[in-house]
Amino acid sequence: MNPAAGNNKVAHNLAGAIGPLEALNALGEIVQVAREYGQLAQTERTRRAAIAAAESVQVARIEAAEATLKMYFDRVFAERRQSSDAMFVRLDQAMEAGDPQMVHAVVRGIVELAQSSPLAGLDDFGKFWAEYGTPDNPIEL
Repeated sequence: MNPAAGNNKVAHNLAGAIGPLEALNALGEIVQVAREYGQLAQTERTRRAAIAAAESVQVARIEAAEATLKMYFDRVFAERRQSSDAMFVRLDQAMEAGDPQMVHAVVRGIVELAQSSPLAGLDDFGKFWAEYGTPDNPIEL
């Protein structure tokens, strides 16, 4: 026996027991549930769009911070490279001149340069990041 045919038979038998008022109520329930489903679906689409927009903002913040940090490092390391090159030239000169005090002073400068961090000027990096690209502190490149 075909199960679908059995279901139709049961539904046909029940249809005779359901009056017009019950059918109208069932239709009203279907319309109401469909309306609620549509509203829920729209709400969820709106939430997903808001999440995607927030994600885009955060990605843009990260990209801007990355670009800023790269520019900073390029500048700082270029300065450090120039400083270190100059110090090694001075070291060579001091060694050629046989000046042990100058050799010591230049080596001390090289060590200090090597120990300093390009980010040492940022007292609180977490605070910097939290405020970076906010309405009160817009990103300016």
